[in-house]
Amino acid sequence: MEQGGIVKKIFSRKYGQNDKLLGEYKLSQKLLAELIGTTLFVYGVCCCGVFYGDIPALAILGSCMMGGVIIFIFARVSGAHFNPAVSFALFLRHKLSAMELGLYIAAQIIGGIIGAVLVGLCRRAKFKILGGNAITYYLIHTDGGTEKNAWCYISALLFEIFGTFVLIMFILASCERDNYLGPTLGLAFAATLVALSGIGGNISGCSLNPARSFGPAVIQAIAGGDKDPIKQIWIYLVGPFLGALIAAFVWPVFVYAF
Repeated sequence: MEQGGIVKKIFSRKYGQNDKLLGEYKLSQKLLAELIGTTLFVYGVCCCGVFYGDIPALAILGSCMMGGVIIFIFARVSGAHFNPAVSFALFLRHKLSAMELGLYIAAQIIGGIIGAVLVGLCRRAKFKILGGNAITYYLIHTDGGTEKNAWCYISALLFEIFGTFVLIMFILASCERDNYLGPTLGLAFAATLVALSGIGGNISGCSLNPARSFGPAVIQAIAGGDKDPIKQIWIYLVGPFLGALIAAFVWPVFVYAF
């Protein structure tokens, strides 16, 4: 196969073809890539939040660049999802079978849990604060508010839907054959996350990834830490999946003439 042919095949997104993302790799290799990649992503993002939360610019940049790095490493193997919402969108576009979708999501959730545990170990085995996502303090106290109310939940949910929609639209657009970004995809992805984090960081924490939110929330709750992330986990599950659902059906409108 000519140079670059494999990568082009990975990111071919012609709608309606029920084929695997990349036939050259075994499913077991893809699942291992998703497990390791999600572990590294959650570990990197949560470390940035826990250790550099008082320096927002550094935390955002580190988190987003970590996403770009692991995409560059694993895109050839599994398609570099590391996010159940991404896998769900590609399932809707017939790029994954139902079985592959279930296995991808399982690998991502396990990776998210492992990543959260690694963050706790880096904190001298203290697992009560791991950077779990929750409605932010800034949003709660905006416009004179003193406690969470319905609008806080609505605002966080809306941003998770909006942010994931933009993220999935970017992935689908950048990976179309005519817009193929190749090795620069990781950098472009990181830039997209930086932009979205700037918009929604003070609203929902800008998760856009159920695996990233679920792992830290569960481990924190088990360790007796902040329960808000696990109580509010529905926002970080419903929002990204709805955003992915919308994007998966909106993008083809711009691909196919009517």
